[in-house]
Amino acid sequence: MRFWLIWARATGHLMGRTDDDKPDVPVLTLREAKVALLLKTFWVIIHVITCFFIIANFFYTHIL
Repeated sequence: MRFWLIWARATGHLMGRTDDDKPDVPVLTLREAKVALLLKTFWVIIHVITCFFIIANFFYTHIL
């Protein structure tokens, strides 16, 4: 369950512990905050790499 709270926080999604409580921003420990930062960093790197290949493909097929 703690992993889901970290993942929810890393992706900006608020999540409660049960279906009945209101979602609040869970307070993360320093270690959990670092894990969330690594997950988000990995996600951003994947987006940058994907964007690079999309742009490279455009130049390869339309410019060259």
